[in-house]
Amino acid sequence: MATFKICVFEHQRRRDNKYPVSIRVFWKGKCSYIGTEFYVTEKQTIKKSYFTETGKKKVLFALKDTFILNELNRRITEYENIKSRKLGFRIEMYTARELSKYFEKETKPGTDSSIDFIEFARKHVNKMREAGRTSTAGNQNRVVNSLIDFCNGRDSIAITEITSNFLVKFEEYLRKDRVMKRKNQFGKTVTTKRPGVGDTTVFNYMTDLRVMFNAALAEFNDEDMGEIRIQHYPFRKYKIKPRPENKKRNLAPEQIKAIRDAQEEDLVFDRAILARDVFMLSFYLVGINMADLYSIAEYGNGRISYERQKTKGRRQDRAYISIKVEPEAEILIEKYRDKTGKRILDFHNRYSTSHIFSSNVNKGLKKVAEVVGISEIPLSTYYARHSWATIARNKCDISKDDVDLALNHVDHGLKLADIYIEKDWTKVDRANRAVLDLIKRAKGQK
Repeated sequence: MATFKICVFEHQRRRDNKYPVSIRVFWKGKCSYIGTEFYVTEKQTIKKSYFTETGKKKVLFALKDTFILNELNRRITEYENIKSRKLGFRIEMYTARELSKYFEKETKPGTDSSIDFIEFARKHVNKMREAGRTSTAGNQNRVVNSLIDFCNGRDSIAITEITSNFLVKFEEYLRKDRVMKRKNQFGKTVTTKRPGVGDTTVFNYMTDLRVMFNAALAEFNDEDMGEIRIQHYPFRKYKIKPRPENKKRNLAPEQIKAIRDAQEEDLVFDRAILARDVFMLSFYLVGINMADLYSIAEYGNGRISYERQKTKGRRQDRAYISIKVEPEAEILIEKYRDKTGKRILDFHNRYSTSHIFSSNVNKGLKKVAEVVGISEIPLSTYYARHSWATIARNKCDISKDDVDLALNHVDHGLKLADIYIEKDWTKVDRANRAVLDLIKRAKGQK
């Protein structure tokens, strides 16, 4: 039977001559200890000396502080109740150490109602960043900030508050015009107004929120041991509506060519010139994402190689791809070469993060769109990737499998044959060359 005892040990005396008070858990012939917040002096104890069977003198301290005794005895009673009410025969699955941790977790702050979801979500976002999943981290961080806005700036939200009804109201909030408060790089709070979002953004936000909630379940619940601290699941009742079919974000070959040929004297601003070049470089490199273009560091033998930031953490092959650098891309790579040698391109010297880099390129593309006469869409870097895929499939008759391969959508680690077959990127090279040659032949070519 597991037993408990209040303990104070002479060898644990601190420099201020105080002793920590702990609760001993004795189980299966082993001892483990639950620390408490209490420290006592010798005046608060009764000191007793005794000799062991080997003749070694030992000192025991017994508490005489009534307040601490009452509080710790109350806790021991609570442990006894938990032992009989929650554990029962399952106690046999635990070691003494595991048992002490279980009692501590069940009685200290940290039960369902006191888990701070915002605090957990921030830590989760940081883990994503440390794993190199900066794009995912950025998306989830925006959801966390929106939750704080929804709760009137309150940056502590108990996980029990996130119910199905909470999710319904949060979705309604996202769809309406709203005010957001953020701190800028100088620590000053800036207030901005944003219009409500559409179905696609709602889908993305709620999906990211569900991912973080599921991560909290994995963190705080241990189903194997029957330890369920988060007992509700709001996404069981609240159903995320299916993702709307994406609006096709592709340009005609003539429009790609017009962006390429936009003159610097017409673009005027450096940011617009940079945006034109980055857009075309992305297109020349088979629609490479901005996060990958920003951080790419491997370039040799006429090829760039990288692991796709967005999916490398979820794929067995680390989302690795190698792309031949065609002459069109080589010109721009040399133009924006990183002189420090840290990376291939110098965008990291211009912008502190890939997100800021991408945001500024998209702002510059507004001027580019104005100059070349693309007015029906808000031009963004996504159009380089989508346009490459559409032109490859519809104009160059590249197979869908090869388009998927070129866009780095294929996880080689999941295909048994790829264990034996050496990767051959010439399919991507041929597809890319076909697309770039078609752009050369586009109407209006100079």
